Amino acid sequence: MYNKYTKILFFSVLVFILLSMKWKLILVLLIFIISCEDVVVEQNPYLPNYSFEYQLNLNLPLYDNLRFTGGTHTINDIGVKGVHLFNLNGSQLMAWEASCPNHAPNQCSLTSIKGIEAHCACDDYLYSLATGQPLTEGAVYGLVNYRVRRNGNQVLIYN
Repeated sequence: MYNKYTKILFFSVLVFILLSMKWKLILVLLIFIISCEDVVVEQNPYLPNYSFEYQLNLNLPLYDNLRFTGGTHTINDIGVKGVHLFNLNGSQLMAWEASCPNHAPNQCSLTSIKGIEAHCACDDYLYSLATGQPLTEGAVYGLVNYRVRRNGNQVLIYN
């Protein structure tokens, strides 16, 4: 009627109930520590990690395109080769490194905006400006994302 696993579970629960509070705490902590995994964040080997801050005011005519969903603008003075800004949904701005993430920066690695995609002329790779993910088979890395903090029409882009 009962299989082997049901019996093991039953006796495990019974032992847990009979343990004192001190041993229960030690057992729970031990299970928690054993179950934790190291999270490995893979850095892009081609692009250096520069620190910067850049403020912009969406009220300025230069940034009119960023006030609407799907609007884009490129700032050339920051990041490795510049930053592409993309208005995701009318209020959320995404900031992406303008250098192609799948090779070291060079003369052709500056991506250009084509609609809602970034295009790399070196290898003809396409990337989504909404997610940063590569849209072309063979591309390993997605676009490098920068942080954006928005307070009304004031925007801070930083890394």
